[in-house]
Amino acid sequence: MQVYDVIIIGAGINGCSLAYALHNKGQKVLVLEQEEIASGGSGAAGAFINPKISKSGPLKELIEEAYLYSLDFYTQNFPDFTNLAPLLHISKYEDENEKVDYFKSHTLLKTSQAPKETLSHLRPYVQDFSSVYLKNNAIIEAKDVCKAMLKGIVYKKLEVKEIRYKEEIWHVEKFKTKKLVLCTGAYNEIISEPYLKLRRIFGQRCDITTSTPMEATIHHEVYVSATKKNGRLSIGASHYLNQEDLPLIEQGSQKLIDLAMKSVKLEEVKVHSSYCGMRSGSNDYLPLLGGIVDAKKSLTKAPEALKGIKTPVSLIPELYMINGVGGYGFVLAPYLAKHLCQHFVNEEKLPEFLEPKRFYYRWAKKKK
Repeated sequence: MQVYDVIIIGAGINGCSLAYALHNKGQKVLVLEQEEIASGGSGAAGAFINPKISKSGPLKELIEEAYLYSLDFYTQNFPDFTNLAPLLHISKYEDENEKVDYFKSHTLLKTSQAPKETLSHLRPYVQDFSSVYLKNNAIIEAKDVCKAMLKGIVYKKLEVKEIRYKEEIWHVEKFKTKKLVLCTGAYNEIISEPYLKLRRIFGQRCDITTSTPMEATIHHEVYVSATKKNGRLSIGASHYLNQEDLPLIEQGSQKLIDLAMKSVKLEEVKVHSSYCGMRSGSNDYLPLLGGIVDAKKSLTKAPEALKGIKTPVSLIPELYMINGVGGYGFVLAPYLAKHLCQHFVNEEKLPEFLEPKRFYYRWAKKKK
């Protein structure tokens, strides 16, 4: 049986982006997924390629850099599944006006005055809120682009229940690999480390047709996309921390439409399809990228971590993850995949502030 260079568990946007990057570098890649490609949170995502509208901070700066990279990535590599359209972001509440105004005056991204045609779609309710108009944005066809990324790559539908590391090779069910990457979102853990705790965020999206042509995406309480190439608009995504809080599909779609209509005038609306999915988020809102720490071994070798000292850690050999991207998966995934691919192929250093070991240090300090 052949030994793969990399096996990726999870065929959401993180796993598909990494597989695509590695395949283009000549790596032998296998992708394993327990359901279908983009069957979870990725398939339900609105897949808006937008920056984070906020004041400065590591997450805002990371997403802004990833946004520029990913916008070009999709446009160049997957133009058939990329809908280019401007974004008008409107403050959700009056107390967010300052944040939007700050972003507008400090961002390096290209902003301008929203055209009258875009403003004509707004309800009077939102016209006094602060807003920022960004010319360069996109909406991605989520499932289509994930499937296109895996073209030419070995993909198997398989629920992974067992992984073993023996003689410098990972045994993943009946398959073998030199490196193993977990892109499993917030679904059941394949490995259990006490410091790795992800937040589950449930969301919904609906695709509609309307007689109102939208030339820009508008974001107020929800995203209302520009009219896409297929003639539909996407509205999403709502956020629920508990699965039991999710409304039924039809009720959820109507709730999204009601929220959209608070800010945007849409006529002759008809729901075409609805989606639900679960995303994963980290406790500090930054994604996790890199090797996974063996907590027990690390504490045994360096118990000073219990005192809050950043001691050297013991990593589980050749086991990595991309996770915790929250609602910015389609923005972050190609950028994070590029970094991990370069780490594998060219031994380039990963951004340390994204590595999972940051949570190990916090866990060890609290454990004391």
